[in-house]
Amino acid sequence: MDHRNAIRRSLGAAAAVFMLLACGCDSKPAESTETVDAQDSVMRVTGELLIDDSDDEPSEYPVTINDTVIRKRPEKVICLSSSLTEIICELGFGDSLIGRGSYCSYPESVAALTDYGKPASPDFEAIKNAAPDLVVTATSVSGKDVTALSESGIAVLYIPSPRSLDEYGRIYSALGMVYEGLFDGEKTGNDAFSAVKNALAGCGLSLGNFVYVTEGGAVAGGDTFESSVLSLFGHNIAENASGYSFDKSLLKDEQPDIIVLNSDVSKEELLGDEVFGSLDAVTAGKIISVSNSYFESPSGRITALADELGAGEKVESDEA
Repeated sequence: MDHRNAIRRSLGAAAAVFMLLACGCDSKPAESTETVDAQDSVMRVTGELLIDDSDDEPSEYPVTINDTVIRKRPEKVICLSSSLTEIICELGFGDSLIGRGSYCSYPESVAALTDYGKPASPDFEAIKNAAPDLVVTATSVSGKDVTALSESGIAVLYIPSPRSLDEYGRIYSALGMVYEGLFDGEKTGNDAFSAVKNALAGCGLSLGNFVYVTEGGAVAGGDTFESSVLSLFGHNIAENASGYSFDKSLLKDEQPDIIVLNSDVSKEELLGDEVFGSLDAVTAGKIISVSNSYFESPSGRITALADELGAGEKVESDEA
């Protein structure tokens, strides 16, 4: 296959594609109890792509993602995290799901699946009894629980939440490879994510100079997922800050064109804040409230963010 030969020729680029799933958040994935044969064709997302260098064609499996070895396509999967559940269904692999986490509610079909508890405290005994091939989660699982499940023949794949659009795209690619192997799976994931990103980037929306304000009056810095997504539509004034450490008093000089506001925070709270309440954008009503769920649990539904931002921008323009 042509794409297999292309992968052979560009191992370095492929390695870069999958490095960051392992560093998507500060929590570290539990160590795998499996060992990897050095001759296997495997995908490592911890910094190195290993493909058998022999004359034989490299195989679709096994694939290693964040230290979890996937030796064949899983037929029975329990996904504990809502965003990952949605992406699995987006990619067309929803029929493999036999269980979900308590917060998984979309698409509607997953409601009929057995609930194995909250991602931070799932019912591992019930999971063992269900005997899935694979458990997928965005919440780190302790080494003790990984070992217990592994001894029952159950692999655990930990994929942390993304902090950038690139990391987000790698989640699609990784889940594609779980189900279709190294070559076809990567293409499936890339194609699905490209459709999502193109829908966002191609909407024609312009926010100008903005900041995203979330709970507690915190402003999203340039290395946050919120900033990465919203920067498709404008320039984040807080781009040089890390996390949510931006000094909001600097906004008095910077004066953003628009405040994008976590909808869990009321506009009244913003007006009542000593700094935010004095900004020209706030006094002029240039505030667009959006659901933070787009950033907390991203899936293909993130494309609706552009509609929400556009509707908010139109309201502000009409009021002006």
